[in-house]
Amino acid sequence: MIEESMNCEDGTCKVPEVESKEKAIDINVNGDRLIYVGDPMCSWCWGITNHLEKLKEKYKDQFDFELILGGLRPGGGEEWTEDFRVMIRSNWEHVQEASVQPFDFSFFDREQFNYDTEPSARAVRVVRDIDASKEWPFYKRLQQAFYAENGDVHDLSTYQKICEELGLNYTTFESLFLSPGYKQLVYQDFAKAQQMGVRGFPAVILKKGEEYFAVSMGYSDYDKMQSTVESILA
Repeated sequence: MIEESMNCEDGTCKVPEVESKEKAIDINVNGDRLIYVGDPMCSWCWGITNHLEKLKEKYKDQFDFELILGGLRPGGGEEWTEDFRVMIRSNWEHVQEASVQPFDFSFFDREQFNYDTEPSARAVRVVRDIDASKEWPFYKRLQQAFYAENGDVHDLSTYQKICEELGLNYTTFESLFLSPGYKQLVYQDFAKAQQMGVRGFPAVILKKGEEYFAVSMGYSDYDKMQSTVESILA
């Protein structure tokens, strides 16, 4: 059922618990950090992006930033029916109203679309290894391409354009993106998110010392998240 596979109401895109393709991995990391679990094709993740960017900038001297790819709907598979399109469009409208982020609703004029979120997540995972400093800019630009420009995240030309904009070597990107290894590596992020207990996106978590604190489980604006961080620090 659609409702079970992709529920994006109430500020959170929730996913069912699935058996990971990867073995359990060590989720412990050294150092204080701001951790973000999101997905390029999660509408509420697009909604929170500008607020998270501001939060990230506010605490850049105190916390490292880590992006974990959550895996909203790897594999896709939902039939592109009228009911499915209406559900997704309704989600996008709610996000637009709450966040004022731009959306290109001509996306819903497509005759067919497989809402498979794995390739876009894999693309971000590839950039992490090519140039970690450009992982977050790539993630944000990919969101913009999908939501605001009706870019096709299943078309390599979309990734080529973003790589060229960000000064990334596209030949290297394409080689890694199409490799079996990165189709496996991205699932390590999905497994890490589940091991942390995250079942919906966006999720913003603050690691301080050996403790993890929820800053936002779902969509929040900057003021609310900043207030939460300050409460944790106090």
